[in-house]
This record gives sequence, C-alpha cells and structure tokens, in this order.
Amino acid sequence: MSRPRISYYAHHVGTGHLRHARRLIETGAFEVQVASTGEENQGLLPVGANYVPLRPDIDDQRPESPVPVSGEFLHYAPTGDHIVERFAALNRAWEQFAPDVVMVDVSVEVALFARLSGYRVALRRMPGQRNDKAHLMGYEIADALFAYFPEALEEREHLAKFGSKSHYFKTPEPASGFDMTQHVGASLADPVPGERKVAMQTSLAASIGLSDIAHAAASSPQWSWDVLGSVHEDTDCMPENLTLHGTVQQPSRIMAQADVVLTSTGHNAVATAAACGRPMLLIPEERPFDEQRVYARMLQRATGCMTLDSWKEPVNWNAVLEQAAASDPHALSRVLFTDADEFTRQVEAMVRELTS
Repeated sequence: MSRPRISYYAHHVGTGHLRHARRLIETGAFEVQVASTGEENQGLLPVGANYVPLRPDIDDQRPESPVPVSGEFLHYAPTGDHIVERFAALNRAWEQFAPDVVMVDVSVEVALFARLSGYRVALRRMPGQRNDKAHLMGYEIADALFAYFPEALEEREHLAKFGSKSHYFKTPEPASGFDMTQHVGASLADPVPGERKVAMQTSLAASIGLSDIAHAAASSPQWSWDVLGSVHEDTDCMPENLTLHGTVQQPSRIMAQADVVLTSTGHNAVATAAACGRPMLLIPEERPFDEQRVYARMLQRATGCMTLDSWKEPVNWNAVLEQAAASDPHALSRVLFTDADEFTRQVEAMVRELTS
C-alpha cells in the first residue's frame, strides 16, 4: 500500500516551520514534499528530502516597496514578476508531486491558492489573536486545521466555531542530540560555589533588549545568568553574573544544568526547554497577533507554570526565581509531548479523514 502524499509549505521566517516539516518526514509514514523560500532551507531537512525552493516574496530590485493587500482578506499580497514565478513554481511542484493533502504552515494566501488549485488543504492553527478577516477566511476555506499543541490548550471560542475540523498533534519529545541552529557560542564557565544558575533562551530575531536582561541579572546577584540566543544590545552595562553565549548548537546541554530555565514562548523554544526537565519561567516576546503572549497564557492556564506577562513587568527577581526553582519541572512536558508513534497516528487520522 502506497504512503499518503503530503506537500508541506513551510514559512521561511525562523526555523520552527521547517522543524515541523522535518518531524513529518522522520515519521517515515508519508511521502513528503517540502516547499519554502530559498535553497539554503534544504539544509534544515534530512539529506535527500524532496525540497522545492521558492523565489523570495520580496522584490530584489525594490526591497522597500509598499506591500499592497486586497482589502482586509489577505495579510500579504505583493505584485510583480517575482510573485508570479513564486506561485507558478509552487503550482508546478504540486502538479508533479500530486499530493493527497497540502499542509500549510503557515500562510492564508498559500492555503487559498492551494484550495483554488483543487487540492485538499490543511492549514496550521497557531496561538494568538487571530480573529481578523484574513485568518477567519483561511479557517473557513481550509478542509482541516491542525495545531502542534494539545486540544486541552485550545480556546473555547475556536472550538465552538472550528472544533469539528481541527486536529491537535502533540509534539514528539525532542531528541537530545538534534538542534537546528548553526553557530557554536562560548562554553560554560565553571560553576561558582553557592551560586544558582538561570539559563535563558530567546527566540530567533529576539525582541528582548539587553538592558532588561541586565537589570534582571543585577537584581539577582546570587544567580548566574547564561543567555542563549540573540538579544538587542541596547546597553553596554553588563553585570558580572551575566554571560551572553549567542546562538549555540546544543542549548539543551546548558539548560539541563540550570536551576531555572527562562524561555520565550515560541512553540519550539518552549518544547526545547520543556524537554530539559528543569523548572521553567515563561516570558513571551513581542510577536504579530500577540502569538507568544497568548500561548504563554494558554500554557499557564493548563499547567500552572510560572509566567510573566513581559520583560517590562516590575518584579522582585530573587523572589520570582526562587518560586520558579521550586515549581514542577515536568508540568509542561506532560502536557505538550507524545511519542513518535502517537504523533504519526494523529497525522494519519487527519489525512485519512481528508482523503476518504
């Protein structure tokens, strides 16, 4: 019996969408085609993956030109030869591959294009304030919606309107040896006797200012802070207990040694941190549609995990870190993770529903 054929569109901002595509390929249960922007993203997938490089949706000749949209029903709808070729290449790839389902992670415009091209479409449901006309149109025209979080986290309003077409895939527990970042940062310093450790993880294109982190570290001198990822370097003031490592290949190695893991609340950042089995503190970063803040609230509601609303919230950092260190280190992993076989069965069930 032939395997179901899935064409997976992965948005090119960050690496999270491509991580999901990779997990789908690694199940071995599907024939998978992945389409994303640029040749370089193929390196984030397993060797030999069926990858379709798309032309960027920004005009190289006019990178700063205005981006027109069609009323309020589309998020991003520029015009020009680069867009014509981008969608023509995507349509050719679908025609050659003949997918049973096109999974879109994530673009209302690509979901609409695939549906009008005659394919069954599954559109990713992400956290955030997504009641705008474009998102609601995407949810309406999609044959199915899928989310990489459990149904227990979902908002009641969404379930009332779209629950009948929504599928919820927990995340396969991350493998300890796999990470998709590419640059090795500094090594950890030897621990200082009596000093407790915070490992802080930011998202790619982080919106966190170094001044906020430096203030937190200076306010908690008995804690050493190891910062993993990018920050906005908006100050030269660096307290002695703060170390910036930049982007590292294996953040889990550092986080697993911490008394508290402090993480942004992008989906994959939370999953990576939760897999370390350490007490956690969640602080969302600013993102479109309030994505990270809404996800943090969903997680807090379902698990009781410690959450601050933002880096601007005035807190007693010593007290917050002590409280976080005493929290359940497995609260998030119990809710978010499943084994690889169950993840495969969940995706198979959605594909079977769409193709039967």
